[in-house]
Amino acid sequence: MLNRYCLMSLLCLLLIACGDKGTQADDLASVNAGLDQQLYAGATLNLSAKGDPPGGDFSWHQLSGPALADFPFSGATISIPLPDDLPESRLIFEVRYTLSDGRLLRDRVQVDVMRPVSAPVALVQGGLADGNYATTGQYIQLDASDSFDPEGQALSFLWQQVAGPVAWLQQPINQPVLLLKAPLLADDSEFRFELFVQNEAGLSDALEVVLLVQGNAAGIYADAGLDRTVLEFHTSWLDGSNSASLRSAVDCHWTQLTGAPVQLMDAKACHTNFVVPDSRQHPELRFQLQVQDSTGAQASDEVVLTVLSSGLHYRVDTGQSQCYDGLDQIACDDQAYPRQDADFGRDAIAALLNKTGVGRAGFDFSKLDSHGDELPRDAADFSCVRDNVTGLIWEVKEPAAASVASASLRAASNYYSWTSEGEGHAGNLGEAAPALDGCPDLNNCGTQAYVAAVNAALYCGGGNWRLPTVAELNTLVDFGADKALDPALFRHEPEPALLGHLYYWTVQSSAEGGGAHAAWVIDMRDGNDNSLPKRADSRAFVRLVRSP
Repeated sequence: MLNRYCLMSLLCLLLIACGDKGTQADDLASVNAGLDQQLYAGATLNLSAKGDPPGGDFSWHQLSGPALADFPFSGATISIPLPDDLPESRLIFEVRYTLSDGRLLRDRVQVDVMRPVSAPVALVQGGLADGNYATTGQYIQLDASDSFDPEGQALSFLWQQVAGPVAWLQQPINQPVLLLKAPLLADDSEFRFELFVQNEAGLSDALEVVLLVQGNAAGIYADAGLDRTVLEFHTSWLDGSNSASLRSAVDCHWTQLTGAPVQLMDAKACHTNFVVPDSRQHPELRFQLQVQDSTGAQASDEVVLTVLSSGLHYRVDTGQSQCYDGLDQIACDDQAYPRQDADFGRDAIAALLNKTGVGRAGFDFSKLDSHGDELPRDAADFSCVRDNVTGLIWEVKEPAAASVASASLRAASNYYSWTSEGEGHAGNLGEAAPALDGCPDLNNCGTQAYVAAVNAALYCGGGNWRLPTVAELNTLVDFGADKALDPALFRHEPEPALLGHLYYWTVQSSAEGGGAHAAWVIDMRDGNDNSLPKRADSRAFVRLVRSP
């Protein structure tokens, strides 16, 4: 139960709350100046006070802000216009209420003055010159982007059709630019469109645009759609479904006029799909749409598609072009076994690639002669190959020799220990194998000696041959074939039985086992990476690479 002190405190609080914000005398007399206000410069200021008990005298006084001429003011209410040039400011006014017994009560009100907001201005560019008629299918652009708000407030836009014999604009558009295509009409007609712009303060402006459309004597027209850009190797579309006749439905027929040939899903469908070809083969595709109605009347239109590169020309792939379930090969892009290697990359679109050279799956190599010049694709004799995806030029080996004594400098059967004084040694330069021990060199059989000898010979016209990195050597591996290297391009490979493996050195040191005691190798049978010690008795094969 509440004690007497708590009850008295609660009663006092209730009495104070009932008095609003005006000042009070001991017998609850009060005055109230009203609610705080927000006004724009130039608006009318209205102040109204209430006093209790009635019968007292009111006077208004300005306490802060730019001085107004009408203060002090006698009376309960005051109504005065604020100057148009009044700056943004806060005005504080006090009302004083004098009771008949001489007591004085006070209360204050706050008025925040804001600069006036002007209505926006609707402007339209484009359309048709006065008296001109649009013909069927002609595009007309109405651009309201130049509409503005004097105070810089953001604008919202709304376009709507307000008159016309058909619904040219199917629904209102809330964008500044309106693109219209003149409809098929039997007779000359007038259309009216309204632009409505509104600022953040809710003020608005409207503008009406009149467009005239000429009647179509033929009663039929073809619409192949707008010219556009498409991405190579992706499925795109041709859409002539907006074609029309005043007499009946129309039949469509698509014909390709220029560009790399494509296979349309259905050339007689108004809406059809196709796979965009290699952009390097032809960067532009042009199609013609011909339509015909039930009376035999015909019309045609053309569309131009600009083909954009997808970037797959410069991305190496794995060679894997087949998909599998748990047991067998299946068709790719199977939703039950999604996102397989063969579903993506160059290999997935290998049939669409306009290759510079030749190669399996997504690989693309050009054959080069002993001077580094490009040879025909079907050349049987070549000295090195250029990877047209990475731009790197690769060594092609000469036939394996029966013995070291009979081996040439680049014989496929030559093998070496890892040595390097260039980048990648990580503080361990390696140990050179003895001369004539796996290679025909009379000094030593380390990789550095081999690189120097090939550069001195200006093999394939270059003197910048080197050991490849792990990533570079991996770009040659075809994981989709039994042989990781294409034998049609990388001829004269050594027999794995010679060293018990088919490891090829890279320039990069390995930290396996601690320190930099080993170097990375790639197994050219299956593409697996491994590492071998940098010792004289640790041997692997070599395939050099260089940049053009």
